[in-house]
Amino acid sequence: MTSGADIGEQKTVLIVEDHSPLRQVMREFLQSVFPGCSFREAANGAGALQACHAYRPQLVLMDICLPDADGIELTARLKILYPGIQVIVVSHKSGEVYVQQALAAGARAYVCKDHILTDLVPAVAAVMGVAPATDTGAS
Repeated sequence: MTSGADIGEQKTVLIVEDHSPLRQVMREFLQSVFPGCSFREAANGAGALQACHAYRPQLVLMDICLPDADGIELTARLKILYPGIQVIVVSHKSGEVYVQQALAAGARAYVCKDHILTDLVPAVAAVMGVAPATDTGAS
């Protein structure tokens, strides 16, 4: 019997972000850098739970401020429901308290949206264990 994490299968990334234009930009940007990955989207906590059940992503990029959920609490819930899932919190909140709360909830990394162009690709590459396809020029 095989699982969704078998070697050679496409890795899936779920982008959980309530701001539609940012979600689309993140998806397009990451698809260009990680063409071997499949990207899914959710606009809220309920959608994130449904997408995790349906697609079993290896990585979730989680916003903190969602219309129906707290992203840090949702991260902790996902880690219970899907212990193998990896989460990177991506938020406009930049305080150390948010970073510590996210890591305590099980997130592997925290990326502030102010630094998304420089910090997101290395964080995704490290967590997913895949190299970016090209130099994005974001260094």
